[in-house]
Amino acid sequence: MLMCAICLLQSSSSQAQTNEDLTLVADFAIRDALPQSPVPVAEWAAMKGWGPKAAAYPAVAVPAGREPVAWKRARVLAVAKKYIGLPYRHHHIPGWVPAAEADPKAAGKGLDCSNFTAWVYNYGLGIKFTSDIAKQSEGKEAPGRVLAAGEPLAAGDLLFILKGDRTCVSHVVLYMDAEHIIDSHADGVAIRRFTGWYRTHLSHTRRLLE
Repeated sequence: MLMCAICLLQSSSSQAQTNEDLTLVADFAIRDALPQSPVPVAEWAAMKGWGPKAAAYPAVAVPAGREPVAWKRARVLAVAKKYIGLPYRHHHIPGWVPAAEADPKAAGKGLDCSNFTAWVYNYGLGIKFTSDIAKQSEGKEAPGRVLAAGEPLAAGDLLFILKGDRTCVSHVVLYMDAEHIIDSHADGVAIRRFTGWYRTHLSHTRRLLE
């Protein structure tokens, strides 16, 4: 009888976790059907450079019974994971596929580091901010606030990483937990260990959700 009760508790806990996960991704199909850019798709083929800029996605409502900040942080990570495997490209939106003959390096879908972080917040929460790495890092267009030294990091924080020579910020990632970040880098979007260059060259952190 005791074992049955334990099994029921474990089953209920597992189901609750599954339901929690589902609330984070339940509207992805709806958001996928929205236009990625205000530029009509018919005009994309003629575009060069980084292609069409992103549309502003609508805000989302936190499901009833969920702690708002915790849910939004989990939502950001759920959206980021949705794009695992997307190649690294200097594009504003993931759906743009420029012709290879126009720019072989830009051919195919993809996002670079700061367009990835901007896209995740825009698509996931309807929070739109600049995708320019320098302006995203600091200045009047930079989102959120800079964390104070020693302030604990939280899921969804933007971590800005310095170049090897430490002259300027050259990369941005999303913090997941004490051991992991997720970013778009040389081999595309992936979860990586929060170690090495990511730690030794960390410039500062910005927080949007609190």
